[in-house]
This record gives sequence, structure tokens and C-alpha cells, in this order.
Amino acid sequence: MKINDIFHILTVGGIEENCIIAKCPETSKVIIFDPGEEAGKIIKYLDSIQAVPQLIVNTHGHYDHIGAIIELKRIFNIPLWIHENEEEYFLDPSKNYSSLSGKQISIRPDKLFTEKDKIVVGTLEFKIIHTPGHTLGSCCFIYENVMIAGDTLFAGSIGRTDLYGGNTETILRSINKKILPLDDELIILPGHGRSTTLKEEKLFNPFLQ
Repeated sequence: MKINDIFHILTVGGIEENCIIAKCPETSKVIIFDPGEEAGKIIKYLDSIQAVPQLIVNTHGHYDHIGAIIELKRIFNIPLWIHENEEEYFLDPSKNYSSLSGKQISIRPDKLFTEKDKIVVGTLEFKIIHTPGHTLGSCCFIYENVMIAGDTLFAGSIGRTDLYGGNTETILRSINKKILPLDDELIILPGHGRSTTLKEEKLFNPFLQ
């Protein structure tokens, strides 16, 4: 699904995770956010939009968000960037839960960033917001009026907090302090399910009441 001239959502894998592709309209350079599974499907889509992949960025490191990374790195020879608090998830199959799926995924990231950094590809410049609670290093990424939210905030819900590094109080604090003060017209692209707006979530999300 195409959101606008920049954002494309490709739903992949059995858990229907949203791999989000951000394409610079001037250079065709692309950031691939959360390539969860089905590397072949992602590669085919990138080819269909004449994309030039530059970078993989992950909101967090659970297995349903990382399954296609190794293949995409091999095919396109591009780096993986994650938050510094998320590295252990990528290295340890027991913490990213790929061990339960029988895949045993372990990936060493190429760069660890912090909230003070920015992600720039072509004319796209994303602000990083560290939003722990679903995992220790969960992040959201904002470009203009669009936020890639990973599993921090969904339409009508929030990320689960019963897995390693999760904490309900922490995720609610992240949302209340770092997301709710943003513009009501902000478009939210979550890691699963449909897109929404911040205004809609303030009005109808039962976790934010």
C-alpha cells in the first residue's frame, strides 16, 4: 500500500508485520524499516518502484521484524542501524524469540544510534524518538507528518509488554511524554495493522484515556 510519494507499506510474514519503505522522491534512494520476513517479496517490490536501497533501520529486534535482514544485506550490501539499547535482541535468538520459531536469527548491526542522531538518506531526514517499553531500545521515526511507530503504538492499542525488556509503565510513559505532545494530525504507521492518526488515538485508544 502506498501512503504518499514517499511511504510504502508491505505486509509480510505470518504475523502480518508492516515493512515500511521510505523512498526519496528526488533520488529514489530508500530506507527499509523493519523487514520482517519474505525477503523475496520485499526485493520484488523494491524493483517495482525502481528503488535504490541504502539502509535498513529497525524499530526493534523481535523476530517478526528482522527475518529478512540477512538476505537484504547480502543482496544490496547495505548496513543495518538500530538503537544502542537494542543490540542484545539482534544478537541473541532467545531475546528476539526467533529461537521459538526454529530459525535462530542472530545479526550484528552495523551502527548503533541514539535519540540525538538523525537518519538521512537522499532528501529524507528522520528524527529518532527512543520509546522504550515494548523492548529496551524500541524507537519511532518521524519525517514531516508521518511517524513509523513499530510496536510502540497501534490503532486502538499499544505494544505488548510481557516479553523480555517490556514494561507497561515504561511504554505508557514513552507514549505520554514523547508522542502525545506531537501534532494531532500526525499519521502513525504501526508495525502491525492499519495506519491511524494521533488525533484518532487520543480520542479512541483505551490505553491512552
